[in-house]
Amino acid sequence: MSDVKIADNLRERHRRIRGALVVQGTSFDAWCRREGITRQNADKALLGQWNGPTATALVERILAAACFAE
Repeated sequence: MSDVKIADNLRERHRRIRGALVVQGTSFDAWCRREGITRQNADKALLGQWNGPTATALVERILAAACFAE
């Protein structure tokens, strides 16, 4: 990624979501492909680099798919 500072809690959430999807038998990349979402956009939304209503909805969708509660 770029030199942009990303909060540690967002990096940890990203890592845990990826792990939760693996436990479910898929991967973050595979889930994104299946859902028609570019992985890069999903990464940016989860890491707080992309904000707004569309990004917020995507984060909620990813959290639900990973059965991840904040």
